[in-house]
Amino acid sequence: IERSVIGIRSRIGNDSKVSNTYMMGSDHYESLEDIEKNNIKVLMGIGERCEINNAIIDKNCRIGDDVKIIGGKHLENTETDSYFVKDGIVVIKKGMTIPSGFVL
Repeated sequence: IERSVIGIRSRIGNDSKVSNTYMMGSDHYESLEDIEKNNIKVLMGIGERCEINNAIIDKNCRIGDDVKIIGGKHLENTETDSYFVKDGIVVIKKGMTIPSGFVL
């Protein structure tokens, strides 16, 4: 983790790299019971082996394993249901799930 602010109750998986990022955190913890009961595939927070750079991650987001989100001037301003890019900064919207293997 470099030059980043990590919010309360945030989870960052093993071998993940986070830089120049503001991660707002979560409103609550997910218990093992909740995960099993609700058959949750992507856990709250950042999964394993991810690379996140130049991003803002709003509250209660789920980012799967092996995700690459590299913000920068190479990205055009755009908006989708789960994220938008403005001036090279990627913003993951509140409560969104980014699937494993996603690359931006």
